[in-house]
Order: sequence, then C-alpha cells, then structure tokens
Amino acid sequence: MRTRVYVDGFNLYYGALKGTPFKWLDLVKLAYQLLPAGYSITKLKYFTARVSGIPDAGAPARQQAYLSALATLPEVQILWGTFLSKTVWRPLTNLPVAGRRIGTPNPVTMPAGTHSVSGPRTQMLPVGTYGQPARGTKKGRKRTRPLLDAVVSEVHTMEEKGSDVNLAAHLLNDAWKKSFDAAVVISNDTDLVTPIRMVSVERNRPVFVVCPKGNRMAPALARVASHKRHVRTSMLRKAQFPTNIPRISVSKPATW
Repeated sequence: MRTRVYVDGFNLYYGALKGTPFKWLDLVKLAYQLLPAGYSITKLKYFTARVSGIPDAGAPARQQAYLSALATLPEVQILWGTFLSKTVWRPLTNLPVAGRRIGTPNPVTMPAGTHSVSGPRTQMLPVGTYGQPARGTKKGRKRTRPLLDAVVSEVHTMEEKGSDVNLAAHLLNDAWKKSFDAAVVISNDTDLVTPIRMVSVERNRPVFVVCPKGNRMAPALARVASHKRHVRTSMLRKAQFPTNIPRISVSKPATW
C-alpha cells in the first residue's frame, strides 16, 4: 500500500528522544517498523522549525547536522514552521530561596542573595508551599496549580508555531488528492484529531496514529485512529543513522 508519513518533529523529540542517545534517528527506518508488511513509504513529511541558539548556542548546528542527514533520504521532505520568542508573566508554583536546596532528582542550592520580589505580591512562603496539588493529579506526581495570591514573574519563553497546522493541511490535501492508500501520523497532539478523523472516516483511508510517549496516547487521538502504535526504545535503537555519513561530510554530534 502506498503510504505517506507525517512527523510532528518537536512532538517526537520531546515525547521520545530528549534525554536519550537516539536523536540521530532515521525516520524512514522507524516508520517501517511501525507498519505491517506490504506497506511502501512513498513520502515522509517532517514538520519542524529552526531552533534558537539563545538557550543553547550549539543547538542550531546540531539541528542542521541532523537535517542534513535526513535530507539524504529520498522519501523525506522537510517543511518549516517558526519559533516565536517572547516574554510572558506567569504565577510561580515554586520560588527558590537563597541557601535552600530545591529540585529533584538532582537538588541544587541557590546562591546567596536577596532574591527579592517587587509589587503587591511580596509574601515569601517556605519552600514547597507555593502551590496546591492540581485537580486530578495522581499520588506521587509534582504538578501544582498556583495560589490565588502567588508571586508572579516575567519569564522568557519560546513557542513553536505552525507545524501542527502545516501537518493537518498536508494530511488533508494529500488525502483529497488520493496521494496515499494509508497514512502514518507521528504525534500525540490532540489538535490533529479533526483532520485525522476526516481522513479515516470521510475519506476512508486508514491512519496509523503513532504516540511518541510510550503507552500514553491521548484518548481523543486513540478514538479516531484506524490503527494505534507506540514508539519503543528498541525501535529507536534499530533506526539510527550511521555515525558518519561520508558522502555529505556530516557526523553525529559528539554531544546532544
């Protein structure tokens, strides 16, 4: 069966690759492990955005090395979203205090200093009392919700924009053009529920939904998937590029 694969790059990275040694990933090899025999991948569309060097100066070069490796695969097409860099005000659920040890699993000690806050919310509370357990939080998890009088702070954040919309548009357009007999969507983003349902139900094309987060597929995606798959560590291990790709003079980054 003619098969097209649609990869939400950042969803895959944060769901399955971050913190692992498997970032040098051949996506075509991975996709074939997720499919039954008889499926032929005619196109793999990889949706991503150029990362910023603000938090990590080496990140753009590492990303470019990986994109160069992906570009050696004839099935792969890279499609671009953007990164939006901005500052926003957010309530704090944990406020580090000088001299106190915070964080798990690797606690750190805050350096000496006043660490003062300004404005109407200036009450300093003991470490660990800034938030309340979030509703629905299971025992042992650290999720919290801010108190009504929480200290607020202006923080820098970067948000990837456009990849989910681009993926949905390409999936729908390719389905209506009858460019595939089956589709694979690698993402756990529930924004894709409607386009997946339209392809699987209205166009009667099977859609394999692949969750990067182990067994934790979003229920809404599971309901519209023709077939459900999960990325396993064993699959990632088997789907690595060679460390060196001589014909394009690109090698796996030494650190990632």
